[in-house]
Formats: sequence, C-alpha cells, structure tokens
Amino acid sequence: MNNTLACDASSPMFPTLHHECTRVPVTALASCGALLIVAEGPFLRFHHAKDSRYISSKRVFKAQAVHGIRVFSEENAHIIKLVIWGGRLVRALEIHLAGQVGVQGLSLCFSNIAKASDWILDLAPRPKSLDDDSQYHKAACIAVTAHNALVQVEIEQRKSDTTQNTNGLDVSVFDLTSSSRSILYSAHLFWEDLDRVLVAAGTAFGEIIYWSWCDSIRDAPASRIHRVFLGHEGSIFGVQISKELPTECCQKLRRVVASCSDDRTIRIWDVSDVITSATTSEADDNDLEVLRTRHTGFTNEAFDSDEFNSSSCLAIGWGHLSRVWSVRFLEASPCNGSLLLQSAGEDATARTWELTPNPGNSANFPYKLLELDCAAHHSGKNLWSSVVSDVSTGVQQVIAGGSDSKVTATPLTRVLQAEKNLRGTIAEYTVNDILSWAQAAETGLDKTGLVQPPKSSKKAEFFRSYCFVDETSFLLTTNSGNVLIGTLSSTKVHNQSSLLSDSTLLDRLEDLSGYSVCTSGSRPGFAYVAGGSGNIYVYSKISATFTSLYAVGSKVGDIFAAELADSDGPGSTVLLVTLVGQGEARLLYVDPNCSTNIQRVVPIPVADSSTGSVITSMTYARASGRDFVMVGFRRGSIALFNVHNDEEGKHEATLLRVIDKAHGGEAVTSLTWQPSSEATGLGHLFSVGRDGRLCLHQLDSSANIVELVHDLALPFGPNIEGLYVQDGRLFIHGFSSKKWYLYDVTNEEEVMSIDTGGAHRSWTFRSHSSVGGTLVWTRASSMHICSQNGANHAVIRSGGHGREIKAVAVSPQGGSRSRQLIATGAEDTDIKIFQYAEKDFACRRTIRKHTTGIQHLQWSHDGEYLFSSGGCEEFYVWRVRDLSTSALDIGVVCEHVFVPESEHADLRLMSFDVITLGSAHTIAMAFSDSSIKVYRFDPTVTVKWQPLAKGLYFTSCLTQCMFLSITKVLTAGTDGHAVIWPLATETERLSGDSSDPTLQLAWHHPARIHQNSSKAMTCHSVDADTWLIVSGGDDGSLACILARSTSSHSPTSPATSYVSPPILASRAHGSAVTSCSLFKHKSRILLVTSGNDEWVRLWEIVLRKNDGEVGHEISAELGDALVIQRLGKVKTNVADVSSMAVLDKGDDVTDARVLICGVGMEVIRIAT
Repeated sequence: MNNTLACDASSPMFPTLHHECTRVPVTALASCGALLIVAEGPFLRFHHAKDSRYISSKRVFKAQAVHGIRVFSEENAHIIKLVIWGGRLVRALEIHLAGQVGVQGLSLCFSNIAKASDWILDLAPRPKSLDDDSQYHKAACIAVTAHNALVQVEIEQRKSDTTQNTNGLDVSVFDLTSSSRSILYSAHLFWEDLDRVLVAAGTAFGEIIYWSWCDSIRDAPASRIHRVFLGHEGSIFGVQISKELPTECCQKLRRVVASCSDDRTIRIWDVSDVITSATTSEADDNDLEVLRTRHTGFTNEAFDSDEFNSSSCLAIGWGHLSRVWSVRFLEASPCNGSLLLQSAGEDATARTWELTPNPGNSANFPYKLLELDCAAHHSGKNLWSSVVSDVSTGVQQVIAGGSDSKVTATPLTRVLQAEKNLRGTIAEYTVNDILSWAQAAETGLDKTGLVQPPKSSKKAEFFRSYCFVDETSFLLTTNSGNVLIGTLSSTKVHNQSSLLSDSTLLDRLEDLSGYSVCTSGSRPGFAYVAGGSGNIYVYSKISATFTSLYAVGSKVGDIFAAELADSDGPGSTVLLVTLVGQGEARLLYVDPNCSTNIQRVVPIPVADSSTGSVITSMTYARASGRDFVMVGFRRGSIALFNVHNDEEGKHEATLLRVIDKAHGGEAVTSLTWQPSSEATGLGHLFSVGRDGRLCLHQLDSSANIVELVHDLALPFGPNIEGLYVQDGRLFIHGFSSKKWYLYDVTNEEEVMSIDTGGAHRSWTFRSHSSVGGTLVWTRASSMHICSQNGANHAVIRSGGHGREIKAVAVSPQGGSRSRQLIATGAEDTDIKIFQYAEKDFACRRTIRKHTTGIQHLQWSHDGEYLFSSGGCEEFYVWRVRDLSTSALDIGVVCEHVFVPESEHADLRLMSFDVITLGSAHTIAMAFSDSSIKVYRFDPTVTVKWQPLAKGLYFTSCLTQCMFLSITKVLTAGTDGHAVIWPLATETERLSGDSSDPTLQLAWHHPARIHQNSSKAMTCHSVDADTWLIVSGGDDGSLACILARSTSSHSPTSPATSYVSPPILASRAHGSAVTSCSLFKHKSRILLVTSGNDEWVRLWEIVLRKNDGEVGHEISAELGDALVIQRLGKVKTNVADVSSMAVLDKGDDVTDARVLICGVGMEVIRIAT
C-alpha cells in the first residue's frame, strides 16, 4: 500500500465550500428603471437595462429559490425599493444607483427575512394616499397565499446607528383573512382603489374565483366573492385582472380576467358587470365567505348557483403545444381598440395574442383570440418567467427566462408594426404593380394613377427569378422576358409598400421569355442573367447598362458566381455556367477591367457515373499558387478540380478527387472556402445541403488530402440553402416547414424567421453589412419583401439545456488539446460542449443525433474522442477537434454508430467505460437487461468496430460499469452487489475458437455494497495495482472498495479482487446519493457527493496505516484499510442532482472546483 497517502499526524484545516457559478432555471424577472433583475435560484443578478451588461449578483435567501419580484417604490432615478418572495419567505431590498458606489456601482441594502403562514403566489404594493405622511418611511403590500388567504407585508424604514447615517429596512408579515379549503396554483392581485383589492384565484381543480377585500376606514375589513368561473379542463396556472379598459376598447368591455391552464388554452372572462362596491347584509357576507371556502375539487356547474358561477367565457385561444404557465395584458394596444395579451408556457415559447370581436354568429364566443407572434428562442421545456419592458429602448419587448437559464429580449413585432413599422415588415406586390411602376417611371406619369391593362399574351405573366445587385437593389425577371431592377427604400416611413421605392424596366428580351435564371455577382453592383438559348447578359449598376456577355450555345441550367482575389489588382469574377443535357460545364473568367469581356473559358468535365450531372453549387479557391474549383452536385457529392495550363498552354480543369455522399443523397446547395491563417496550403471548405447538415472539410492542397472535420445536423431543416461568413461568424439560411430561417451557427442563435409558405418557390436573400438581411420571395403569384436590421431577439444571458442534465464529462487537461471542454447530456437528447472561463459557461457546440435522453458520457484519455450513450441502445463515438482558426471554433464528427443487437432495440445502455491502449479503445457496456458486452474501437484499422466478449448477470439491472484494467471489469447493479468480470487477454482471445471470436464472460467475487441500487460510482488510482472505488446508493449510503487491477492471489479467492471487504458509511445523505467524484488535492484524497437532498458534502478518505487511527471517523474499525472523514457541506441550488465532474483539482495556489449537474449547473469551489 502507498503509505504516502495516509493522513499526517497534524490534520490540516477543513476546507470550505463556496458557490462560484450558478446556472439554474430563471424563476423571476423584474424591469425597474435602469436595471433588469434576474432571479436564478436564491440569487439575484443585476443587468443594465439599456445594453444588458452584467453588473453583479447577490444571494437573497439561503436555499429558497426566488419566486417573485415587485417594485414598491421608485422615489427617484437613483433609489429603487423591491420586495422579493420565494415560498413562504419575503424580504425587502433598497438599491442605490447614485454614483459609483462599491465596485460594481450598486449599493444594496437588504431587510430581515420574514416568513408568511403559507406560500405566497402574488404580491401587490398598496397604493399610497397623497396626504399620508407615513409613506416615506413605511410601506405596505398585500400578498395572496396558496390557500386563498391574504397577508399584509409591512416594510418600515429605520435609521441606522452607524456614523454613515444609512437606512435599514424591517419587514413584518401578518394575516388579513383566514385560509380557505381551496388549493390555488395561481393568483393575481389588483388594487381597484386605495382601500379595495381585487383577487383572481386559479385553483388546482380548474376554477377561477374572482373576489375582493376592502378595509375601508368607515367599515370593518370584509371579503366578498363575485364570480366563480368554470370551463377549463385542467388546473389554472396563471390568471390576471386587466386594468379598467377605455370605452373604445373591444365594444366597451370595462374589465376582463385572463386565465391559462393545464388544458393548453387561454380564456378571457368578462367581469365588467361586477360592482365590487355594492353593500350587502352581514348574513350575505357570511354566505359569500362560505362560498369562497367551499371549493375543493372540480365542480358540476349544474349544481352551482347561477348568481356567482359562469361556465361561459368571452374567447378561447389555442396555440401552445403544452401547458401554459402565465398570461398577462400588454400596455400598448393597436389603434383599432383591440386588447393585446402575452403568454408563456411549457413549450418554451412566448406568444402574443389579440382579443377582437368575433362578427360571425356561428361561433359560441362573442370574441376571438388571434395569435400574432410566437417567440421560440429557448431550448427544452418551460418558460418560467417573463416580463414586458419598454424602459430601455422605448418600445415594448418581452424579457423571458426559462429552465435553460437563458434570458432573452424579444420585441413585440406586431405592436411595433402597428405603431412604428420598424423591423420584420413584409411588403407584397403583384406583377402588375411592378410593371405599372416601371411603366410610370418611363412615361413620367403618376405611379398611383396607373392600372395595368389586361395582357394579350397567351402566356401567364408571373415572377420568374430574383437576384440581388447590391444591398439596396435587386434584379427580377418575369415569364414574358421582362428584366427589371427594384430599389429598396433606405428611409423608415409608415407605409408598408415603401419597402420598394422604385422599379425600373431594363429590357424585354424574347430570349428570356418562358425561361430565365439569374445570379448575383461576386462583387456588389453586378448581376448575370441567362435564358433558354444560351445567351448570358450582365447588368452593371455603375454604368446602368444591361448588355450581352457570352453565348454558350445551349440552354443554361444555372449560373454560379465566385470571386478570385488578386493581390496585384481588383479581383475578377468567375462564372460557372451549367448546360442542360451536356456532359460539361463552363468556367468563364470575367475581365476585371471590363465587365463585358470574357478573358478565358475553361470547360469543366462532369461525369454522371461518379458525381451526377446536375451541379447545384460552386466556390473558387486559390491556395499555394494553384487554382481550385469546388463543385457541389444534386446527388450529394462534392468534386474538386484543379485549373491549370496543359502542355500546349491551354487552360483546363483536372478532377483531383470526389468527396462522395458528402451530404448523403441530397443536393449540396452552398459551398464556401475559408483559407487557413496558419499555412498557405490549408483551408476549410464549408458545405450545406438539403439533408439539413453542415459539413466542414479540411483541405491540404499541397498533399491533396481532404479530411472531414465537422458534420452535424442543424436545428432546423432539412432544406438548408446557403451559408456565408461575416465578421468571423458563420451564418446559414434555409427552409423548415413553412418558414425561412437565418441562423448564426457560431453563437447558435436564430437571427430571422419569416413565414414564406415553404421551400418550393423563387426567392433570393442578401445579407446586410450588419446582422440581418433582406429576403425576396414569391408566394401566391405575388412578390414579397422582408428586410430586417439586427437579430429578431437579443440574448441577455446565454443558456444551456432546457431539460434535466443526466451526464457530464470533462476532457483531460494537457496533451494535444489546448483547452478544457465540458460535455453535458440531458433529457432533451442534446449533447452540449461548454467551456468554463471567467466564472461562467460558454456553449461552444450542440450535438444533435440522439433520439432519447443521454445516459452517460466519457472522454478518451487524450480528449480527442467523446463517447455517448442513451436509451434504445444508442451509442455514438464522436471525434472532437479544435478549429480555432475557423468560424466554427469546434468541429465534431460522428465516427461510429453502434448497431443494436437485441430483438426490439429497446434496451437502455445504463453505463459504459472506456480504456485506451495505443490507438484502440476498449469499451465495456452495461445494459438494462443485465448483460455486459465488450467491444474494441480502433479508427486506424479497416474494421473499426469489433466485438470481444459478452456476459449475463442475474435478473437485476446493471447500473455501473468500470474497468480496473484491460483484463478486469467491475459492475454494480440494483441488487446492491459489485462483481468482477475477468477478461481474456488478446493472446488468449486469438487462441480460442476462431469461429466465434466473442468470448463468454462469467462474474466472480460478489461484494455487498448497498441495500439495493448503486446510483453513482467513481474511482481513483492509488498505485499501479490498486483502485479506490466509491459507490453511492439510493439507500443514502457510501461504499468504499479497494480493488486490485491485477490478480496476485488464487483466482477463487476474493483477495484476488479486493484488498479488504467494502467499507460502508450509512446515512451519508438524507436521500439517494446520485453523484460522486474522487480527486487528489494537496496529497489528500477528497470525495465530493451529492443527492436528491440537494446537499453537496465533502469527505476525505485516508488510507490507514497498519497502526494508528485518524480522528472524526464515521465508519472505521481497527481492521479497516481506510477511514472516511467529514469535512464540510453546502446546499446546492441544482435540483435533482444527477452527475458531477471535477473541473480543477487545484494545487498549492489555486482552489479545487467541482461541477454539479441536474436541473441546471453549478460550480462549487473548494477553498483550502
């Protein structure tokens, strides 16, 4: 045994645990003045409202998550007072913004923490009277609890005794009304006047109770119920009472109540006829109080009094795909007097609705809810919090926070269109509009007074093709051969049709009648058009000419343009012209000094047998003094040609290689070449296709080597149509279902989303110099134009997984990888690769291939390969590369897909372990049917995947699998036992039965470690022959095993596998131990554990000397080989902890850091 690991006689100081970074679901938001406040667990994060910059964070409660934030006083621009609640706890906060107080410019003053009698669902500050002098040092808020009772929260400002004469806050809570038998899931408070508050209460059983409470000076405090609304088919998760509506709104509705439910609907209820100030007798008040407290379940409206109950509603809105969590009214309303609402739900979307009268008599409802907009900028499930803000930008935007810990700001698009016509405007024009406009420009007549006469041609006139000339103008052709230039408006005016400011007819050519194609030039200001006869025309914006360029002699299939950069002068344009029915394409070099002159023509051979005959994309590259043409085909292949001079001095293109099935059997729609900054002969070829994937090939032109370094599915598709690199960021665009998307691959964020009707139509897109662009497309025979500057949403804080994280793995430090990468897998079936820097996480790549929740992740010892498993026997091998010189940053390729071997492929791969020897990775897998299988993966040989052995345990499920050596595997299962599986050496395996190379395994040496299942397992190498293994069980205990990696005793003896019997520590946690990690820190072996009790505990494991003991032992006897010592604990803010990993083991200078994963992520710093 290695005695150096034993504890010294003088025990060092116990380490302390600290929260360094917390990324958990956003549970509350508040927009107040210059600040945006975000609640994550028990913490508040403060951001600048104007530019979303992070300021600081502060813990509010010890462990309770914050559920709500309300502003109860804004005395001036520099002092903001808040009341914050979570569960039963409530606390006040005063924020001073004047000057640069403190390091971050904020001075925070917290009150004491008060506790209410029940959970608080909503809180509303009490309005203040102008003649009330106490309002300056005392404030009151009313809160409604989960049993439909009201409590009062009093906040009193007191003078401090300190020399700075600062103020303090005291909070106290007392009951106003008694609790009822109603169980509420939601509630909303609205002060009707200084003495009366309205309450809308949504019960767990689908009822909405509308009541009020009054504490007038003249009368005793009293509560009265006014309505009980029935109709929802599930629990009520959100309610809100509107303000008193103006007389012109919605046919003179005075006040309404909105509700959302488990049944996925949003409903509007009319309370305009409720007179809250009506007086009743004392007996009636008692009856009303009984009615308020009698609702305990789903009621039958037939037995309810019609005086207080109503099963009818004004309108029902359908749109959310799952439960709706919240609904609120918006302040701004369109000029037509309709009412706007905003909702958020379990489907992680925020939707905008408009309540308008329903003129049809066939419907049962007098009003209808129309969905105006849907913002889906979060991943996974659950948009827990949202708030509408218009302080920072002057326009309304929805600030939303979800379970992915992401915070976004989305402008209310339809409201903006109705008020200011800013971004996202869509203009529509018919072909007659465009031709009339062009005719008016030529004749000088008024554009608005012209009407296009009926066409005499037998051919229908419609838009044939589009292409942009530059950012402000585009060329379009019609079916009759008209060629026109459309000019976009550069000013913001209030008329939608102003997106197109001018239309000019260039020419009408019979050559282009019935068929035409066009493309944008590689340089702004040029466009190229071709028709069925083979004539190619060029349009120059500078000279305003449309002239013939070249004739190819046969029908042109398509034209592709690329720029050939030249260091000696202006870059020249290269055109690739495809010919219909021909076995070649032609490469045309346009004279850079004369745009109407072709310098040379190079034929490109097209072999139908190898690549197919239909070319769908092209790009041009110059590397190491050589010219290359990369061509994409409809069959999914990419061909690389070298353009050079032959022996006679003629230019020719030689096929170098074909990348077969680069995009499966789907068309390669766009190619982009990005030269490497590290070497002149290296570069990256980006490609997208209609298989919905983005591929990146690394090309070494000097050695003629092409290597695939990235191939992943994109979050939308499958019709990906284009890509481009701008300001170091990679953008792609294409169609998914009925929408067209522009997507930022580098930051993994959507930029534009437009409903176009689908992919099968004529269209063109031009990116702006800033983020955004202009899309022109045909829909229903009309031309539509949409221009957008900037992204359709802003990210205030980036997020992670939207579901529970089930596995985490940290890449090894050192070696070929320059940085540490963190891989996480969740129930949302995604694998995300993070980088932890500056006390925060940044997502570098998202891997989408699994169809089930991720079960386990593991890196290879050198960090080049990532292994992942899930349900349905899914097991993938990923190669992960650093691509710091490209716009992708990280490249991922799936190197192998495990083929399920069971009859129905329905087994869950519970756990696996990987051990590497040379280039071969040996993988042991534990399946849910109690079987264990061993395979070898070697990417350097012809047969990369090879089965080695398999075995079967009892009927209990195996949950853990771990290599002790290349010839030993340890497993644990739901029966609470650990067993050893001896593996044959390579020599023994090859000398066996050659007809069946897969050996049958048998387990040995069972050791009882838990009462039932092992939920987590970790290991640490003690010496060359000994492993320290720690298992956490669902009985709340820890089991420590010293296992041997080699057999030094009799194979039948347990001493062959274990140094000593397992050492158990019972009641280590108050619940199941679901994660644990071992690491060595400053010569000490530390163990970190966590479980469903949400405690993170730190332990030290000391290998015992033969004589002597160590203090503070909780499970050790004189004969034990090790002792376990408690060092400390801290409450984690991550619910349902499932896994953990060591980020930094620390040294004499730095502290150790451990990452905790579950519903969110949290870094715990271990200070020693």
